[in-house]
Amino acid sequence: MNRNTLYWVSILIIMTTFIIGQSVTDEDSISSEEESASESSHNLYIMFDQEQGNTDHIATGAEYSFSLIGDWGSLQDTEFSTSLSGNYATLSGEPYALDGNFHTQFDLWANMGLSPFFFYDYSFDRSLGLINRHNIAVGAKKRLGRVFSISYAIMYEMEEYDSTDVFPRHSLRPKVKFVLNDGAAVIDFRTFYKPRVDDTNEYLWENQLRISLATLYELLSIDFSFNHSFNSRYDENDVLKPEDEWDYDWKKDLPKPTYYKSTDYSVSLGLSFSM
Repeated sequence: MNRNTLYWVSILIIMTTFIIGQSVTDEDSISSEEESASESSHNLYIMFDQEQGNTDHIATGAEYSFSLIGDWGSLQDTEFSTSLSGNYATLSGEPYALDGNFHTQFDLWANMGLSPFFFYDYSFDRSLGLINRHNIAVGAKKRLGRVFSISYAIMYEMEEYDSTDVFPRHSLRPKVKFVLNDGAAVIDFRTFYKPRVDDTNEYLWENQLRISLATLYELLSIDFSFNHSFNSRYDENDVLKPEDEWDYDWKKDLPKPTYYKSTDYSVSLGLSFSM
């Protein structure tokens, strides 16, 4: 089964979840979201892991997001949001992960049936060989019931690996979000399919699952996240990493050629502080 088929299978699963969700999501969940629609919010997530001894390993990560929702003059129910995130990790003193992302977005009529939006996104990822990627996009989101929405954007993209390339890209994003027990539990799943306009065989596919559980302290929550990403650039092409990032062959006592992989997964569990 190829990756495009897997993507559409994911869409089918989401649609099925949407139909089920129509009958299980209660009205209190919706009213809870509406009550907070005229407020601003700050969220801070921090992760740290360290091992010493036989294994010397350090992993750190942080994410900050801000959103402001309300009526801006004649622009009703409009949202401005921005977020920053980054991760850094070393093994035996050698860095093996360094990535970051900045995203800012403006949504008109954010909680209504149809919401036009604009966003700018900047990212880099050492583990993928991505020096930087810039995206400027315009699109719209359509709500389909209580828990399901789908959005489309056309993006102007500039990305740099070993050279710089500029091109347009589609972005299709279905999303399912359950808000349960007046916000005590939030389940958010979204999948992104991003083919190039000029060559749909070259695409990015990303899946994000986030579960947030409230604690006894009102501003603190426990967050679980799972991320999957696929880059067709490395699916059928053998692209070598820089020599200083090659794996070590302990039998031969030499570094061995190491290639970029097309698929990445990450799982994290941490605390989120909201204001």
